[in-house]
Amino acid sequence: MENLRSAYDSASLERASQQVAACLASDELPDIPEDFEAFSRQDFQRRIRLHPDLAWSDACRAYALALATHASHAGRTGAEVDGELEIRWDTLPNPPISTWPVARMLIHEAWRWLSQQGPDGAARQNGQTD
Repeated sequence: MENLRSAYDSASLERASQQVAACLASDELPDIPEDFEAFSRQDFQRRIRLHPDLAWSDACRAYALALATHASHAGRTGAEVDGELEIRWDTLPNPPISTWPVARMLIHEAWRWLSQQGPDGAARQNGQTD
């Protein structure tokens, strides 16, 4: 883990302690599954290997947007859904530095993770909930 800190923007990694719920000023966020914070931090640390300019402030907003939109968009894919999300991304306050393609990737990965969770937030085993 320390190797990651030295290889990447340590300030951005340290800011990853900001909770996802605080990244969007929104009344839309549903209850956050118990392990979502851990997922988002692990995913972020993995993604900055490919996108070293990715800031936690932008990644966190993408994860929060994924939480806010999962119920209404998950399961639907395609240009229409991505277009709706891109409009929301582009209208966030304090314009994000990250480009839409990077945010889209984070949102879709978070949707995938959220879809694998059971109704109580536990991961599904073999496609079934406990």
